[in-house]
Amino acid sequence: MTAFNGYPISVFLAVLLHGAVLGALLLFQQAESEVLDVVRPPAVKALLVSENPQARNERVQQQNLQQQREREQQEQARQQREQQQREQQERERQEQLRQEQQQQEQARQAQLRQERERQEREEQARAEQLREEQRRQEEARRLEQERLEQQRLQEAERQRQAQADAAAAAAAGEAAETEAEMTMAYTAVIHDLVQRNWSRPPSARNDMTAVLRIRLVPTGDVVDVEIVRSSGDAAFDRAAENAVRAVGRFTELQGMPPRMFERSFRSLLLTFRPEDLLN
Repeated sequence: MTAFNGYPISVFLAVLLHGAVLGALLLFQQAESEVLDVVRPPAVKALLVSENPQARNERVQQQNLQQQREREQQEQARQQREQQQREQQERERQEQLRQEQQQQEQARQAQLRQERERQEREEQARAEQLREEQRRQEEARRLEQERLEQQRLQEAERQRQAQADAAAAAAAGEAAETEAEMTMAYTAVIHDLVQRNWSRPPSARNDMTAVLRIRLVPTGDVVDVEIVRSSGDAAFDRAAENAVRAVGRFTELQGMPPRMFERSFRSLLLTFRPEDLLN
């Protein structure tokens, strides 16, 4: 472009093309006239002409169109980048919104879970309280039943004991009555045996009284005779002592119950009077 003083290469090509066409026409005319001539190499002359305004306008238009297309492409590229950025921002915003919604949902679920757990704890506490109340009521009823049963048993025991005491008292009364009767019977036997061996001395007087303590063993043997109260007359006292010693053994006492013997006949008092032998 510098060798042609600022003209573009399109002008050079246009001149070259015109020269080629002109040369071709000349060759064609020479062939028709059958004139043989020495073929000379075509000479192309480049002429410098001023640029056609129409071509320049077209060129400018083409340049403008090219620049407009480039601007449009750049604008499209910019719009695409902006669109991509907007889409990316929208995706990021949607993702952030989704994460926020997810976090909110998780927080809501956590809150619901905590609320359910709280309600479950309250329900469990109420159920436990109800069970505890039922246990207390059952325990109170059980204790009341045990108390009533204890009272019933105690009352039954008191009645049984009263019946037993009454029976024991009756039996004791009967036993005492029987023992008293037996004691009187054994005592009468002792008196009868001693009286058989009793011989009042001539010095005996009606106002005399001698009391003797007789000690026996379960076989009925007399082991000791003691004058507890003297009659004041030695012969009378000696006669009473000899009457007891003369018996020696009361064999009738051998079948006596041991308690009766210990209570009434281990040590026995006998009273001697001249008119009779009294216990």
